[in-house]
Amino acid sequence: MVRIRMKSFGRRHRPFFRICAMDARSPRDGRAIEELGHHDPMVRNVDARTVLNVNRIRYWLSVGAQPSEKVQALLTRYGVTKPAPGEDWKLPEPPAAAAAEPAATPAAPAAS
Repeated sequence: MVRIRMKSFGRRHRPFFRICAMDARSPRDGRAIEELGHHDPMVRNVDARTVLNVNRIRYWLSVGAQPSEKVQALLTRYGVTKPAPGEDWKLPEPPAAAAAEPAATPAAPAAS
């Protein structure tokens, strides 16, 4: 069985975790099938503590991977849910921002 769980990194008094899809029989810091994000509880900005690859997490949930309790709490906090039966696990791409494209400006007259 595949589990989505945290892999411990960092050092004493400075924890850091990678969120990985791993075989349930592998050790805590063993080989991961795929790394899906990371969690740094020491970052002051709460929004920047966790970085998740939401599409890949939804894929692993759709094929039957079970999240650990702590990972499930993080997924709930960030609104990541298992796709419904028949629903595509990929989230739609957000439309490109119109502000990102440079506005059409009249060309300056060329000096001769």
